[in-house]
Amino acid sequence: MREYLNDFLLFFQFFTRIPINKSLNCDKENFRRGSVFFPIVGLFVGFMQWLIYYILIKVLPVNITALFVVIIPVIVTGGLHVDGLGDTCDGFFSFKGNKDKIIEIMKDSTVGTYASIAIVFDMLARYAAVSTIIEMNTPLILIATPIIARFTVVFISYIGKNAKATGSGNIFIGNIHNKQVVIVAVITVILSSLLIGVNKSSILIVAALAFTFLFNKFCESKITGLTGDTLGANNELVEILTMILFIALK
Repeated sequence: MREYLNDFLLFFQFFTRIPINKSLNCDKENFRRGSVFFPIVGLFVGFMQWLIYYILIKVLPVNITALFVVIIPVIVTGGLHVDGLGDTCDGFFSFKGNKDKIIEIMKDSTVGTYASIAIVFDMLARYAAVSTIIEMNTPLILIATPIIARFTVVFISYIGKNAKATGSGNIFIGNIHNKQVVIVAVITVILSSLLIGVNKSSILIVAALAFTFLFNKFCESKITGLTGDTLGANNELVEILTMILFIALK
């Protein structure tokens, strides 16, 4: 039990800005075992989005409420996944060359043209989706979306392979076993079904997994595998896909 408490706190310390000032074990085993808490991190992020919506919609119009809802995940996570999306797009699209050069560009802290375009698209797509969701009065999808997206991070880490010998992504990529995938899948299905219903959650989860499978193949074609940045990029893209598909299903 103490080990799981360590891993639970580790994931919130690693993936959020919650000030957990505690020295924790952080070996690869901790990250593998703790990967079952990915949906719980997603639940927390989603709940914060819903809470901001619930408070602000009482006093502010839809467009301003949506603006604050969109910025909350960035604040809660420190922009971790948005940064991954930007770095991935810079590397994949700004240079046509070998794997090593692409990865070098991805590691560069400078924000390039494609990163800027990707981040602007990310924010605009989120704003449009969240605004529509609020107008449709279906706010619980704001909680379900980050849960489903973080399931796909576990899934892509399970099916993918490392593009680099070392890197932050290696604590997950190739380090996830069958047990963790099954547990995360069960948690995701239960939580999303309770929030938005069995039918819609099933469609969204299957679509998210299909997209993730294709994204993994795309990463393999570019850099023969995955990095931490591509995990973040997948999370961002799946969240956008999930919200837009939910709107289409409505």
